[in-house]
Amino acid sequence: MRIRKFRSHSWPLIIALTANDDGDMMDRCMQIGMNGVIQKPGMLHEISDELNRILLQRG
Repeated sequence: MRIRKFRSHSWPLIIALTANDDGDMMDRCMQIGMNGVIQKPGMLHEISDELNRILLQRG
């Protein structure tokens, strides 16, 4: 959770935007403290679904 070391766990939300489709990279993003990952090219509903998931998780 290096990303969160100097920041609040609730803000800011950190979301990766990547063209890399490697599942290991996506897992790594989550392990280091990102809130989510959006893959390019992303359809609007996929982006919306991920943002909704992240916001609902924050409660």
